[in-house]
Amino acid sequence: MSLDVVNKTEGALVPFPDGSEWTERARTPSVEQCREMWALWEMPVHIQTHSLLVTRVALGIAEMVREKLITLLDIDQVLAAAMLHDVAKLYTIRHGGSHSQIGAAWVQERTGNPVVARAVLHHVDWPFAMDVHRYPVSLIVCYSDKRVRHTEIVTLDERFADLQERYGVNATARQHIQQSLEQGRAIERLLGEGLKVELDAYSFDCRRMV
Repeated sequence: MSLDVVNKTEGALVPFPDGSEWTERARTPSVEQCREMWALWEMPVHIQTHSLLVTRVALGIAEMVREKLITLLDIDQVLAAAMLHDVAKLYTIRHGGSHSQIGAAWVQERTGNPVVARAVLHHVDWPFAMDVHRYPVSLIVCYSDKRVRHTEIVTLDERFADLQERYGVNATARQHIQQSLEQGRAIERLLGEGLKVELDAYSFDCRRMV
């Protein structure tokens, strides 16, 4: 399946590709539907826990973004994308491939929602200009994932020190990890400046339960 449809401005609605029973138009999956997809694709418990912590961070940021920057931000899209961002992780551990690309294809096919699918697709590396007004869902989820080490909310420096220790096996790998850290810092600055909040020191105690 082509993922071209997910690279449009967030907020567009398209028909489900398979005439899904949910609706004739793309709908953001509910918490229950996200959990059904977890079960369908056999997400391990520790990845579920990681995803819930990413969701906590993402919702905390999304609430602030909606209050201070984008009043029409669809927080349910942020919630769904955060819950589903690692949905293909076990598959790629078993069979190889990119968990972000495969997960995005699954989510797009299952839900028909290009906003949620794009956030899954680009949660590891963001390839476009960092425009929070155009891509709020994707940037929030991309940053939030970088703030969770396994099952613990940490700073970017702590998260990427762990990545360097585990995956920095050669110069190329170390450079890629460093580039990802710099991208995370850039998103943190962008969001922090807009929200007037020091996100690196922010305690994400979200009021919304997942």
